[in-house]
Amino acid sequence: MPHFPKPYFKANRRTWYVEANRKQHVLGRHPKGEPFPMKGKDGNWNPPPEIWQAYHAVMATLPEEPSDESAPQAHHPFVRSIIDSYMDWLKKRVQAGDKAQRTYEWYHSYLLSFLKFTDATLTIDELQPQHVYQWVDSHEGWRTSKRSAMISVQRAFTWAAKAGLLKSIGGRSPLYGLEKPAQGRREQLISVEEYRQILDLVKDPTFRDLVELAWETGTRPQELFTVEASYVDLANARWVFPVRMSKGKKVQRVVYLTDIALAITQRLLRERTTGKLLVNSDGEPWCGSSVKCRFQRLCMALGRQRALNLGLMPPRLPRLTKSQSQDPQVRKQHQKAVDDRTKLVRELCRAHGTMYSLYSFRHAFCTQALESGKIDAVTVSILMGHRDTTMISRHYSHLTQRVDHLREAARKARGA
Repeated sequence: MPHFPKPYFKANRRTWYVEANRKQHVLGRHPKGEPFPMKGKDGNWNPPPEIWQAYHAVMATLPEEPSDESAPQAHHPFVRSIIDSYMDWLKKRVQAGDKAQRTYEWYHSYLLSFLKFTDATLTIDELQPQHVYQWVDSHEGWRTSKRSAMISVQRAFTWAAKAGLLKSIGGRSPLYGLEKPAQGRREQLISVEEYRQILDLVKDPTFRDLVELAWETGTRPQELFTVEASYVDLANARWVFPVRMSKGKKVQRVVYLTDIALAITQRLLRERTTGKLLVNSDGEPWCGSSVKCRFQRLCMALGRQRALNLGLMPPRLPRLTKSQSQDPQVRKQHQKAVDDRTKLVRELCRAHGTMYSLYSFRHAFCTQALESGKIDAVTVSILMGHRDTTMISRHYSHLTQRVDHLREAARKARGA
């Protein structure tokens, strides 16, 4: 569909323009004293009368553009072909070692979903942000994933623009400036008491090792999943990741071990001298899904314990006698009562349980290190694997939750 030139406003210049015949024409300054204009519901600007007059005057003097029949038709690639090209490029980066396999899988899952949602004949000139909005809104189960999904599609077309695949639409991504939901922040912290309670409920020794190392080192979850026996430097009590396995792949990540973390590492090295250091009870490396399942079980166990302590658990049902079990109607009523009790117990466990994640332990490590007052922010940032203190000041402001600590800091600041 041909584009018809319409006036538009640039607030930073307080000036009206119209773009016609691939040239920008000035229509005039916005009248002084008038408020800045707003776009209407149709997405078009509503200029003042004098701008409309200038617009019509400019349009009357412009030569006619060639008709659609005489103008050469631009070839617009399909959206599908652009995404396929991006995935091929990403796969080659994985094979070269520049990207991780999980990065490819992350993009592949979202982009494949987007392609299934959109029309196979959709071309890049037809692609609009509304296609992305409609796609993420169709997934009601996506809460925190919507932003990630939108980033994956936007990134594919940003790459295509840099690769010169979008020349037919001027070389700029059609999803440039895509409005995305604000990034959420993990504010959950784990106290020492909560940590001890968690350890008391964790029966699987392999999961216990994972939890203890997360608490003792403040390591990123992905670093816990990928650390190998060959990365261990026992002489200096640390894990040294290759640069290609470090976040950002520019600075080598080094994890320094406490006495507890060192003891766990030494024991694990005696069990396996090659491959992944941390594996689950099935001998498989940990991943986000397997850890989430364990924390879901832990959440239910915590909820059950707290509900018991509060006296909220419903009493157990008595077992049927031999004569009662022979009556089909009695058995049916008893089974219904058992199902109702099971449902109530699950609801109580979910209501009183707490869903943790490995990142909660990382944030607790950072917060407690800063709160102790014994370690400066620069040293903490090194232990966390940050390049500088920017991440700590921007994303690790958990000390605002510790009122007593801040009141004590204010008292010391005044020399009290």
